[in-house]
Amino acid sequence: MEALIDLLFAWLDNNSTYRTANLPPPEIVELSPRELTRQYYSDAPDLLPASGIDKRVFALYSTVDGAAGKIYVLRAAEVDGAEDYDDARENPIWREMVLHELIHHAQWQTEVMQSWPCRNVGERDAYLLGGKYLEQTGTDDPLPNRKLLARLYARC
Repeated sequence: MEALIDLLFAWLDNNSTYRTANLPPPEIVELSPRELTRQYYSDAPDLLPASGIDKRVFALYSTVDGAAGKIYVLRAAEVDGAEDYDDARENPIWREMVLHELIHHAQWQTEVMQSWPCRNVGERDAYLLGGKYLEQTGTDDPLPNRKLLARLYARC
């Protein structure tokens, strides 16, 4: 995963105001949909869906897990389009999920979020930069309403 982190950090350096050269890399852990849902709801287990799977959860970033944060992401093989690649981790849709969380990692590690009224403000950059990444890779965006989601999820 180190090479992927380096690649996506370089993309961030070239396509955003985030500078990643001195950032420690987060740990990346791929999980099944059930495991990812459990991780997402670990602080609120009563809200866990009865099916054990929340299909809206694809990845999350934890500032408290791992030495420098940890990204939990859906297994690459379980992401739409994975079957089109010899290595499912080459799928730009999966990589955008990782990029989204790496943006949160950069926001946390650079302490830029300390000036925000709430943590949600960072979702705007994460969603919009993710869309830019998919556009640059020639990948159809699975979120056709990405700009609206960026605005909605960035509200405090």
